[in-house]
Amino acid sequence: MVSDAGALQSAVILERRPVPLSQGVFASVVVFCDVAATVLCGFVVWAAYVNGAGGQLAAQTAAVALAALLLTLAAHAAGLYRFTAIIRPARHAGRVVAICFAVFLVMSALGFALRVSSDFSRVWGLGWMIGTVLLVLGLRFLVAGLLQRSARAGRIGRKIVVYGAATQGERLIERIERLDEPWNRIVGLFDDRRSRVAPHVRGYPVLGDLADLVEWGRRHRPDEVLIALPWGAESRILDVLQALAVLPANVRLSGEFQRLDLIQGRTNYQFGVPMLSAFEKPLEGWARVWKRLFDLALSGAVVAVCLPLMAIIAILIRLETPGPVLFRQPRYGFNGKLIDVLKFRTMGAAAADALGSRLTERNDPRVTSVGAFLRRFSLDELPQLLNVLRGEMSLVGPRPHAIRTTAGDRQCKEVVDQYAVRHKVKPGITGWAQVNGWRGTMRTEEELVRRLEHDLYYINHWSPWLDLKIVALTIRTVLFGRNSY
Repeated sequence: MVSDAGALQSAVILERRPVPLSQGVFASVVVFCDVAATVLCGFVVWAAYVNGAGGQLAAQTAAVALAALLLTLAAHAAGLYRFTAIIRPARHAGRVVAICFAVFLVMSALGFALRVSSDFSRVWGLGWMIGTVLLVLGLRFLVAGLLQRSARAGRIGRKIVVYGAATQGERLIERIERLDEPWNRIVGLFDDRRSRVAPHVRGYPVLGDLADLVEWGRRHRPDEVLIALPWGAESRILDVLQALAVLPANVRLSGEFQRLDLIQGRTNYQFGVPMLSAFEKPLEGWARVWKRLFDLALSGAVVAVCLPLMAIIAILIRLETPGPVLFRQPRYGFNGKLIDVLKFRTMGAAAADALGSRLTERNDPRVTSVGAFLRRFSLDELPQLLNVLRGEMSLVGPRPHAIRTTAGDRQCKEVVDQYAVRHKVKPGITGWAQVNGWRGTMRTEEELVRRLEHDLYYINHWSPWLDLKIVALTIRTVLFGRNSY
């Protein structure tokens, strides 16, 4: 058994909130480094030697671009952009050198075959090849070293929670520790069998049961939740998965779970053992970066263009009825966190319903004349662009619901057990449900179920093109739709 230093380390990690480790991002960084090394060496050697000897820049540029393409394709085929290869450059250095030499041999053969080899200096080719090999290797060692140092300093890492504190959980924790990978940080251990398991496992305290894990996970947002239970406990495992489906984390089953046909997921190696990915983060790595950049660029542009219109709307609201121009309504955002969603006020100040207790009806007497026009063309939603710029919302995502939103006569979470799954991504100004006709007031439980189906489809099938499609369809829906009132 190790000391309680592991638990103390976990508390420190939670305070630091390290940037989540994305294997895809690091792979892209190494691809960029390989391309940069190939291109840089080619032009540096050309500038230092060949340029003075009358070398042709156009021919050199074409050769450099082709070599960079061949190198990245060959490295990818050889598995050199896998995370396991990136973090252990010494183990794969021989393959890197072999691929670099092979690429330059292919380039030489192409030059002879196309009868253009006389256009290139042999000194340039030899210097380019040696420089590229050294720089590619050097950059790979540099990236791996920076990753190790950043992880040990707590600036980057994967926060791991283990559910199951019995023998299976202890073995899993021991295996993770043996890997000696500083970016893998165990930050929590949970189990419902508090009376049958030790209070500490390898120095990590058992923090609570399944309900505690869900609540804890919403606050601390772990990257990985690993379920370490005996394979015979199938019904219990399914109950655990149902509870954990609401967390925006990768939820995986350890290799001892044999009935893989019960769960739809992918089996791959994680932490040195085969694991079944039951749920995966909807947005991770470059996907999250792209979506945030998309939100900032488009919402910023719309705000800049619509500022005069927003000013006119604000003046009209104040002229018609006294009170604030903006209506702030607490709604459920990412991970179930409450956020103040901004809208132009469309009702009298005294009639505003911050909690959403009363449904808005067609020809609702509470809605002002200006408010009716704003609602018809969804102009009251324009201030939510500020929510997007602040990072509380996204342009596209499940629409956020008010605290007391109902479907039929029941609260939403009472109608659908997995209602909170829609909070695994940021809420959006528009969404897949809205452009498919499910917008406006929910009157029946069936309407909530259909909206949730569309929200889950969006979460599970997100892509940049789907976001662009939804934005385009939103314009059509706003102009010709009839469910806004």
